[in-house]
Amino acid sequence: MKMKWLSQFSLVMRSSISSLKEMVEDPERMLHQLILDMENELDEVRASVAEAVADEIQMRRRAEAERVESGKWLERATSAIKRKDDSSARSALDHKLVAQTRANQYAEEYEKQRAEVSKLQHSGRDVEDTIRQARQQTTLLTARMARPPTVPTIDTPRDTGTP
Repeated sequence: MKMKWLSQFSLVMRSSISSLKEMVEDPERMLHQLILDMENELDEVRASVAEAVADEIQMRRRAEAERVESGKWLERATSAIKRKDDSSARSALDHKLVAQTRANQYAEEYEKQRAEVSKLQHSGRDVEDTIRQARQQTTLLTARMARPPTVPTIDTPRDTGTP
């Protein structure tokens, strides 16, 4: 029983060492895996950008809606003043100030979100450039590995055919 377990353990260890050796000895495979990892990261960045853009659009709409609301309250206040209804005018002006404050807050959040979207888009382009460079390096490495090794001929004497 001990020998069987030891034999299986030994087989697993040799297999693990062989696979580790293959990974280390195969730079093309390592580069390919690196590119796959970067492509996954790029997909995540793109999803983040899409989410951030959607949030940006939503914040812009909220800010605009609050500006419109503020304008409506100003019109109501103006109408109340024309009717000489001071309490309604004050109430409308209070509502207008609250709506204007919310509009300003949403506008600030919108600007922050725009900056964040810009950063995310820039990082996405950086990842795309890195992937492109890695693919080029992989192509170069593959070409070098496929080329037969050259032997320097300077140090080797040539056989001229004469004794």
